[in-house]
Amino acid sequence: MNGIKKERYFFSFSMSWLWKIFSIVINKEENQKIDNSIIIFGLRVPITHFEKRKRSKAKDLEKQEKKEKDYTKYFSLFNQSFLEQSVILIRRSFKHILPIKYQCCLLYGFQDPADTGILTGFFAMVLPYIPDNDSVKIQPVFDKEIIQGKVIFKGRIILAVLIYYFLQFYFSRGVRQTIKKIRKK
Repeated sequence: MNGIKKERYFFSFSMSWLWKIFSIVINKEENQKIDNSIIIFGLRVPITHFEKRKRSKAKDLEKQEKKEKDYTKYFSLFNQSFLEQSVILIRRSFKHILPIKYQCCLLYGFQDPADTGILTGFFAMVLPYIPDNDSVKIQPVFDKEIIQGKVIFKGRIILAVLIYYFLQFYFSRGVRQTIKKIRKK
């Protein structure tokens, strides 16, 4: 992920799998549309945006009321075991997905030096809680208005591990009981 703001701003995001055989690239410049594309074996395939069909407001209100009624009948089915297993699944998945290496360089300054000082104080409170905070470089500039930065994340997501976590969640006792109750209703 990369972003720069000088006279104009630019944002770039890329994600790749299997030694860059499959990649997703998103670019955005200030006065241009977002450029989305998927790269498969070096071939760039643009992703187009489909416009949503306009519906009447009455239909939207009906669907919203129906959804609210559906949600209320399912909340009573969740038991403590199901919620505990859900929290365990979310925690394990996030731990697996979080980046292994990261680097952040930020140079910032606002028109009012007091605002720059407030943000610097916030970073001073948060930075000790970030593991490996040596790779985070934050530099305030009090005499001019500037925002520049570079952020790099490196990590891995192994789909088989996530499927394994989900199967453990699905076959746990509390979850199966909750699913049976939902199917009966």
